[in-house]
Amino acid sequence: MQSPNKSALSHRDQADDVRPLAVQEQLDLGPFKITPQQLQQIFHLNTRRSTCEELDYLVQQGGIDWLIDGLHTSIKDGINDDQDQRIQVYGHNKRIVRPPQTYCELLWNALEDFTMRVLLIASIASIVIEVATADNEHRHLAWIEGFAIFVAVLVCTNVAAMNDYSKEKQFRKLNAASEKSKIVAVIRNKQLIQIHEEQVLVGDICKLIEGMEIPADGVLLDASDVKVDESSMTGETHSITKGTINQCLKQKWELQDEGVQFGEQDRFKIPSPALLSGTRVLEGEGLFLICVVGDLSCLGRRRCNNNLINLLETPLQVKLTMIAEDIGKFGLISAVLIFFVLMIRFAIERGIANEWDHSKHWMEILNFIILSIVVLTVAIPEGLPLSVTISLAYSVQKMMDDKNLVRKMYACETMGGADSICSDKTGTLTMNKMVLTKIWNKQFYEIDYLAKEQNLSQLVSKSMENLFLEALCCNSSAELTPESGSKTEIAILEYLQKARIDYRRMREQVNFIKKNPFSSARKRMSVIVDTKHNGLPVKRLYIKGASEIIVQSLTHMHTYDDQKLKLGVKDIQEIERIISQMAKQSLRIICVAYLDLRGDEDLQKMNGKVYDIETQDLTFLGLFGIMDNLREGVKDAVTKCKQAGIKVRMVTGDNSETARAIAMNCGIIEQGDGQAIVIEGAEFMKEVGGVVCKNCTTELCKCAKSSNEAEKNGTSLRVDTLGNTSRFRQIYPQIAVMARSRPTDKYAMIIGLKECEHIVAVTGDGTNDAPALKKADVGFAMGKAGTQVAKDASAIILMEDNFSDIVKAVMWGRNIFQSIRKFLQFQLTVNVVAVGFTLISSALLKQDVLKPIQMLWVNLIMDSFASLALATEPPSEILLKDRPYSRSESIVTNKMIKHIIGQAIYQLAVILVLVFLAQEFIPEYADDYDDVIRDRIQEKIEEDSDFVFEQSSLYHPKYNTDYYPESLKIRSGRFLTVTSENDFEDIFNEFRVPSRHYTFIFNAFVFMQVFNFINSRKLNDEINVFANMCNNLMFVLIVFFIIILQIILVTFGSLAFSCYSYYGLTIQQWVISLIIGLVGLVVSFILKLIPEQHICPKTQNAESKTLDKKPSGILELRRGSSLRKKQSMHVDQPPIQDNHIQLIEK
Repeated sequence: MQSPNKSALSHRDQADDVRPLAVQEQLDLGPFKITPQQLQQIFHLNTRRSTCEELDYLVQQGGIDWLIDGLHTSIKDGINDDQDQRIQVYGHNKRIVRPPQTYCELLWNALEDFTMRVLLIASIASIVIEVATADNEHRHLAWIEGFAIFVAVLVCTNVAAMNDYSKEKQFRKLNAASEKSKIVAVIRNKQLIQIHEEQVLVGDICKLIEGMEIPADGVLLDASDVKVDESSMTGETHSITKGTINQCLKQKWELQDEGVQFGEQDRFKIPSPALLSGTRVLEGEGLFLICVVGDLSCLGRRRCNNNLINLLETPLQVKLTMIAEDIGKFGLISAVLIFFVLMIRFAIERGIANEWDHSKHWMEILNFIILSIVVLTVAIPEGLPLSVTISLAYSVQKMMDDKNLVRKMYACETMGGADSICSDKTGTLTMNKMVLTKIWNKQFYEIDYLAKEQNLSQLVSKSMENLFLEALCCNSSAELTPESGSKTEIAILEYLQKARIDYRRMREQVNFIKKNPFSSARKRMSVIVDTKHNGLPVKRLYIKGASEIIVQSLTHMHTYDDQKLKLGVKDIQEIERIISQMAKQSLRIICVAYLDLRGDEDLQKMNGKVYDIETQDLTFLGLFGIMDNLREGVKDAVTKCKQAGIKVRMVTGDNSETARAIAMNCGIIEQGDGQAIVIEGAEFMKEVGGVVCKNCTTELCKCAKSSNEAEKNGTSLRVDTLGNTSRFRQIYPQIAVMARSRPTDKYAMIIGLKECEHIVAVTGDGTNDAPALKKADVGFAMGKAGTQVAKDASAIILMEDNFSDIVKAVMWGRNIFQSIRKFLQFQLTVNVVAVGFTLISSALLKQDVLKPIQMLWVNLIMDSFASLALATEPPSEILLKDRPYSRSESIVTNKMIKHIIGQAIYQLAVILVLVFLAQEFIPEYADDYDDVIRDRIQEKIEEDSDFVFEQSSLYHPKYNTDYYPESLKIRSGRFLTVTSENDFEDIFNEFRVPSRHYTFIFNAFVFMQVFNFINSRKLNDEINVFANMCNNLMFVLIVFFIIILQIILVTFGSLAFSCYSYYGLTIQQWVISLIIGLVGLVVSFILKLIPEQHICPKTQNAESKTLDKKPSGILELRRGSSLRKKQSMHVDQPPIQDNHIQLIEK
């Protein structure tokens, strides 16, 4: 078995394969004293550490003083010198973006399609053979049909290239939007400023906050409980503790004094001061010094080795690919069958006739091959995955307009089936604009939060003021300019700012000894400072946190008139009553307290994550009531979710009373709803038995947390489940609110809901929300309040942190599913008709009624145009009246099957009637072709005196009967009769004019598709198929574009498109084609009156099995396969460690 860190070591070795850019040996350092190589050595040692090599190296060089002096910077003031010189020596942090693929490259990718290449070769062969074997009279026209196929291939590949180009352009727009959020705070010229991470320079003093991504390699200068996720760079799955050089040295000496022996598995027992670029801060805060930037940093070297974005198929694409595979197999079998039927018939005929004409019969065999390939081309619906891609890309762009930034494309479609939403309160249901409205200390103090100024003297006495201000200013990590940190803390600082208090000056007046940051597990934060009381130095603990938790540790109260009172049981009960009273007013209550230390306390002793010093003999300073108003439209959005069959649960850190009040305000709990439960996180975990490993049934186990780790170490993969699932099933339907929730509680709720077969969406903003965001089917991170870790774990980012935007995401998700179904209904109908008709006609007539060029045009209509038109249908709120889609729900419904079968029967019947009986009822009219025929017949008579027109194979070249103007009918275009007797073939060879008969059939076939295209807009048997059509301008334009292009092709296509050469069809024939298409609307109406159960009996759904199938590769013969191949080449590469929008999580 390999050691636990073997995976991590190999991962690091891969990262180091790409060497730093070469640095000139005689580099002019200017005012600086440290070379870039010396700085890189720190982080090179860190990535390969066995104990603490980088720490020893830093100490050997001179520690922080060496770095500060050598880089010509200041911890307090930052850099203030010429930045150009600094860039010249150490480089910049700007990333070189991979240029997008050019249109020509995308076109070449499309030409890698196997079928397109075969058709391309066949078109060239057709030109060569036709031209070589044609007689002198017709040689100048012989190249046209082959060249037309060549042009059709170019059109198809160009359409594919344009789709890919448009898609990549959209993705890059999304990436650019995400790049804007990469802002860090640095000290420069004595000021704390915000800059984009690409602007940081070596020597910058950068502020470290929970959740941030480290922009460049750096060394910690100040650290409070800093833990970092280095899995992206070193492969370590556990959080890594970081500290300043002095903190790390202290830990090292303590371990050495204890006689600890270090092995490879202990290489992180001694914390490291080195921060690697691209890693994430999980906990803590501090300052760090930027040391290595750009391509020389750890992230920069990784980027050099990994420049490609991985785009994997979404679950819906996988489902559709499976359907496409089945249809493709049918098409492949049909194509082979058609070829063998034609060849068998050809062989029998040649055997009976006992003749062989090279110029004729080789061309005939080539036509058989082309026809079979075209059938395969039409049958394989590569437009299905293309439709999903277009629909998702379009939806992603439109969701951006709705303030939803999609990071993982599968989330768009998954939201269509979401039936449960676990939403945070702060910033999602509420505005996240906190204001201090009420303070309680012995009595209530109302705060006019709308006032521009506040008078602190009306609140606290002068002798009490310093203590009050230190408690609020020093025990806070928030900043007002630029604004950062907890919104709760910002509300308090804004109140002080209105009272003309400089909170930064208050912080500078004290000496910070220890900081214990807030976390959702601790529910409190504290600082220990050296300050003064009555002129004498004193060491003091300031603490604030959840009111009902802090109140349990209170022993005294310090009133605002500077009296210190001992608290009894009744006093504590009174404070608890006030807390409950404020909570019912939807206020978030923060309790502030302090403790004067004697000096002999153990500051490190902990119980879990809470220090003992934080739970003893605290003196009460006040309850601070902070209001966060509901967002506009939240109540309406919650109501819409309920109508859509979606259960909304609020998960909040507030106490039960506050949580219930807010839930009632926003409609999650309705007035008089006695069934709704408000449960606290701790109680919920006790009820459901917590989260345990499914294999070991224990909370803690040795199972691997990732598949890679399991494979490397030979251990089982941990699968989380609830300890008491049966109890969860009993209580979860009534749970409306989870109060005093921790991230682990939210995570447990998601596990339970998913085990009950729900599709779960969840919101989160904190670093500790990352597991829940990943576990949920769709994770929503807050764009404004969310940490970077939460954003990276999410599938969608709410740019405005607004719950109403989740409802829009639900609409788009359902709309995508509907759009794909519309496209599927349309395309399957075309596939069945095209393949069925070609098979019948080729078997009976040994002829392709619809020529390859015409079939390619139909293929273009039903793949590219249809996918673009039907996949861009905008959503409607009517979608919210439907129930959510289940995980196993089939894409093809019985209603769809009913319409597919009904329309296919109608279209096949019409085409077969037209092929065999059109000459009996389709009218024909005189035109210039009559003169050509007359002149040609006259020439024939003059050339051959024995030529008798009425007895020749050229008799009736245009009309079905003799010329009677009142009853002219169209001439059959069948080359041979069913009994293989000559019919139209000699006429075509003589005049080289395609028959109007087959031109009419081609036109009627296209018009039936156009009107079935319109029918496919409605899936639920809605009578009015034209309703809201104008809302989708793309659909209207594409329908008109197809019709106009069809008119042009039929009228002027001539021999190139196998259409009648004398302006195609007559007005009367166009009207008949139009009527045939319109009858499709009537057929659709009749089908809507027939219950689908009469056509397709209900069967058990086997859709869930399809995901276990693997594509056989048939689709790889078609367009888009080259793109998928290129993607698959990079699937195993390490993930990109920047803030690119990872549209699909690997």
